[in-house]
Amino acid sequence: MPRSIRSTESTPERIAAEHAVLARRVQRMTGELTTAATTRMEDTLPWFVALPANERASVSLVAQSGITNFVEWFSAGLESKDHVGDIFSSAPRELARALTLQQTVELVRTSMAVVEEMVEQIAGTNEYRQSYLRESLLRYSSEIAFAAAEFYARAAENRGAWDARLQDLVLDAILAGSSDDALLARAAAAGWDVNKHVLAIVGPVPSNQIAIEVHMEQIRRTAKSAKLDVMVGVHNDRMITIIGGVSESDNPEIIAKPFVGHFGAGTVVTGPIVSTLQEAHSSALDALSGFRALGFVSTSPRLVASDDMISARVIAGDAAAIDPVVAKLRQDLSGDVRQTLACYLEVAPTIEGCARALFVHVNTVRYRLRRVLEATGLDPFEPTDALTLRIALMIERNSPEL
Repeated sequence: MPRSIRSTESTPERIAAEHAVLARRVQRMTGELTTAATTRMEDTLPWFVALPANERASVSLVAQSGITNFVEWFSAGLESKDHVGDIFSSAPRELARALTLQQTVELVRTSMAVVEEMVEQIAGTNEYRQSYLRESLLRYSSEIAFAAAEFYARAAENRGAWDARLQDLVLDAILAGSSDDALLARAAAAGWDVNKHVLAIVGPVPSNQIAIEVHMEQIRRTAKSAKLDVMVGVHNDRMITIIGGVSESDNPEIIAKPFVGHFGAGTVVTGPIVSTLQEAHSSALDALSGFRALGFVSTSPRLVASDDMISARVIAGDAAAIDPVVAKLRQDLSGDVRQTLACYLEVAPTIEGCARALFVHVNTVRYRLRRVLEATGLDPFEPTDALTLRIALMIERNSPEL
């Protein structure tokens, strides 16, 4: 019972009698109140008029339920909350997507305003009844606000759980090498632009002092702030992240840098940038290969590209990692350049010694070794690149079919 009503000298018998009178009058005016509320929404809520016909019908149904449930709630004595919670039960699940919480509040406010404006028509000139009805409306509006918040919170929770499950399915499909239409359909449903370039990142799982879900959510927020798509999951001792929306010209390490802090202690490995989500499998494979090969290098930076770990990856068992380098040696370098490279790496590891062994000028050796760097991106004078080139030369000699 409204407080101001209780504070009067009215007896319980009179309060019950006045309530019964008002309940009958409110029930008789249900149709008129519903029609007035719908008309008011059309006149004052531009977003309501702009809705498609099916969504507008659903919203109208909720507004009508708001009026009807108020009548039932008021008739039941203002104590039952069952009618209040039922206002959104008639709404389809799509309502939470069609309307924002703010729009739903406007919807309820408009409906209740219509009832409030008709208080005098319902209660007559009796100020006691008018006050009683207005305070009942205020209480009902408060209950509706909580019901709306609960409805949207539950919808957001369900949608979040579904989105997480959908992303898990996409990530599993990527790691399994699937590139069918189901992958694209699920990714599109998760909000991905499937035609944008993609990058994979693999790193250690964060410590268990903080729930892994917290770190994963931080990765999602970092991606959102950078206007990138992201999928993240944990597989055994590694956390795998797929980043979408990057450009072909981007540097993988620059893209990955903001995410590194969300991984555990140790080295994070980036795969190469690939053209589409369907090719994300190859980027993930390279990043995973690099992560497995970390034990074969003496020191590792916090962030490293898988392309900078080719020799270690080969030693770790990923023989195919060297294939692109072998192909470049064979296709982009002449026999003289390959011969000079082999002599420098295997016979005479100085420019002067190599020149003497080949009976050429030192500038010729410098030129040819510079051509190796231009064609492969690997520097014969840098120890790690030199090892990669030497392995590639060995395979090139013994793989005529490659």
